[in-house]
Amino acid sequence: MQSALRVFLDCQGGVRGCDRTFFVQEMGYVNWVRDRFDSDVHLLLTSLNAANGGRQITVNFLGQKNYAGKMDTLVVTTLPNDADDVVRRNLLRTFQLGLAPFVARTPIATRLRVGLMNGVTAPTLNARSAKDRWNLWLYRVDGNINASGEQLVKTTNLSTSLSAARTTEQWKINIGGTGSYNERDFKVFVPNATTPTKRDTVSVVVLQRASNVNALFGRTINAHWTAGLKVSGGFSEVLNQKLAMRLSPAIEYNYFPWSEATRRQLTALYYVGPNHYRYYNSTVFNQIAETRFNHTMLLALTQRQKWGNTNLTLEGSQYLHDPNRNHVTLSGFVDLRLGRGFSLNFRGSASRVRDQIYIAANAQSERDILTQRQQLQTNFRYNVNVGVGYTFGSIYNTIVNQRFGNLGELGRRFGSFGG
Repeated sequence: MQSALRVFLDCQGGVRGCDRTFFVQEMGYVNWVRDRFDSDVHLLLTSLNAANGGRQITVNFLGQKNYAGKMDTLVVTTLPNDADDVVRRNLLRTFQLGLAPFVARTPIATRLRVGLMNGVTAPTLNARSAKDRWNLWLYRVDGNINASGEQLVKTTNLSTSLSAARTTEQWKINIGGTGSYNERDFKVFVPNATTPTKRDTVSVVVLQRASNVNALFGRTINAHWTAGLKVSGGFSEVLNQKLAMRLSPAIEYNYFPWSEATRRQLTALYYVGPNHYRYYNSTVFNQIAETRFNHTMLLALTQRQKWGNTNLTLEGSQYLHDPNRNHVTLSGFVDLRLGRGFSLNFRGSASRVRDQIYIAANAQSERDILTQRQQLQTNFRYNVNVGVGYTFGSIYNTIVNQRFGNLGELGRRFGSFGG
C-alpha cells in the first residue's frame, strides 16, 4: 500500500518481545520499512529493569517528514515470568494505540476503528496502593550445570546464585550471592617410562572455584543525586584470594533527571573504603594478608537516539597506600546509522593495569599459564571490534516465509537472509 503509513521499528539493546515478523503479520495496514530515513514514524524502543523483576519498555513515536514535530511516548511494564507471546502482544496493542493518530492522517483513516474490549477497563494498581504481602521484596534463585567434552578434553561448570531486591522511589536494596565451580580434564600424551617409543595417557585436572556475597543500599536524595553503601565478601582461586572483604560508601550524580533514563544518562559515581585480603600464596609484595584502602571514580554516558546509541565508560581506581597501584579502563560501544542502509559500530575497551597486588610470588608453571589456572600478571588489556554494514533493495517487502528456517547444525553454513 503506497498510501499507508511507513513505520521503522527500532528495538535498541535487544528489547524482549520485539518480534518484527509478528508485528508485520498483525499490522498489515502499515508499511514496515527497513530504514529510518524512509519512514513516516520512527518507533524507538528502550527498556530498563523494573522493581518487580520484569522490564519497563518505553515506546517513543517519533514523527518524520510530513509528521515532523509530532511525537508521543507510551510505557509497557512486563512481569518477570511473562511469556514472550504476552510481551509482544502488549507491545502490539501499544503500537496500535500510539500509531492511531498518525494513521488518522492517511487515506485509510476512514477504515480505522478504535474501541474497548468488552466495554470495560480494570483499574490499574501501583506499588503504593496495592496490598503486597512481600512488601515489595523480590527473590530469585538460579542454578546451572554445563558439561561438554570430546576425546581429549572434558569440561564441567556448576554455578548458582541467590538474590533479594527491594526497590521503591526512595530506596534501592540489592543483596545476592554467587558460587562457581569449573573443572577441566585434559588427556595428555607422555613418553612411557620404560619404553620411550610408546606413549602413556595422563589426566591433568584444572580446578577454578570462586564465591561471593554482596549487598548494595542506595538512597535517593533528589532528581540527580543518590547516596549508597556497597559491601561484599568472598574468595577466588584464580585471583589467589582466600578471603576478600570490601566496604565502600558511594555517591552518584546524574546530569540528566532519572526520569529520562531510558533515553539518556550521564552519571558520575565515586566510592571509597577499606579492602581486606587473605591470600592462598604469598604475593609478589611478600604479603599473606593485608588491609588496603582504595577509591574509584566512574563516568558513564548512555544515549539511545534515533540516529543510534552510545555507551561509554571511563573508570579509574587507586590504592591510597601507594598511588602507583592504580587501574584505568575506557570501554563502550557506539552504533551509528549514518544514512540509508548504512551503519557503523565500534566496540572495545582498553585498560592500564597496575593494581594486581594479589599476584602470587611463586613462579607459575607452563601448565598454569596455558590453562590460565591463575590470573596472569599484566600491565594492560584491550579488545577492539569495528563493524560496518550496508543494506539496499526493496523498502516495502514485508512478506514472511519461514520455509527452510531450520537447517540444523551442519546447515548453518548457508546462513540466512530476509524472512
